[in-house]
Amino acid sequence: MNQNMLEEAKRFGDALAAYLKPHRYELKDYAWPMSSKAREKARQLGFPVGDEDGGALATRELRKAIAQRVRDAHGLSGAQREARMVELCGFVIRVWGGLASNRDETIGAYAKVFLDTCPPDLSAIRSPGQLRHHAGCGFPFQGISSWSKWLNFVWGDWALIYDARIAFALNAIHFREGLDARAFRVPEGRDALLSKIDTQSLAGLRYLKRRGEQVPGLATDNKQLVRWMEAALVPEAETYEYYLLVMQRAREVLDQDEPCSLVDTEMLLFYLSNRQVVRDLLVSLSSAI
Repeated sequence: MNQNMLEEAKRFGDALAAYLKPHRYELKDYAWPMSSKAREKARQLGFPVGDEDGGALATRELRKAIAQRVRDAHGLSGAQREARMVELCGFVIRVWGGLASNRDETIGAYAKVFLDTCPPDLSAIRSPGQLRHHAGCGFPFQGISSWSKWLNFVWGDWALIYDARIAFALNAIHFREGLDARAFRVPEGRDALLSKIDTQSLAGLRYLKRRGEQVPGLATDNKQLVRWMEAALVPEAETYEYYLLVMQRAREVLDQDEPCSLVDTEMLLFYLSNRQVVRDLLVSLSSAI
């Protein structure tokens, strides 16, 4: 991560913290309800189910329980270890996360690639850089909504979930603030409202305009136009680590007033995404028409 990206992440994180600060107490209303089938599966695995709405406290407790179960499984060997990891990874991504389209081999790959060569004490890994070093892995954009859930449940102190709602909210705040920072790529999502608004393009165009980049003329073919737009986005391979830097900076700023964990920062942004954030964005867009 070069110095320019670090400075961009700092600017983005400061703006994100300023946006979140007035809403920080709304985290009490966070909800990620599990279906009755998912709750039954959680009970079968011995995980705390908590309230039916899947509030912030219940979500924190579930994450902690699964993180400990992963560490217990990591101490096993051979087929037993592999089977336990696949079961846990499948629960996080398919059952809790609701991404049931992930195939068995995909779940198996996620369970293996990030943990197979890690040291015995998983808590010793404190950053994406350390994970890359030990596991020899990258953080591809493909499948990011799935594998980031798994990383978050394993390393909840530094790894966060990156999905369509998170990316939407980050880009919406970017657009409203006119940030001098590249925009985030938005993976495919399931929210009917958010999918109607292309914040990736909005934030990207705002960034290019801020930097004085003019829209290429008619002499430019569409491939060149795509490349021009691509320059406004964080590169795919750097998206996840850049995202973590932005969120870490936002947490640091929020933490100056009152204690705020990294995962609570993510949950607050996720909760606000299809509530406050989308409405603030629509107000900004409608006033510009």
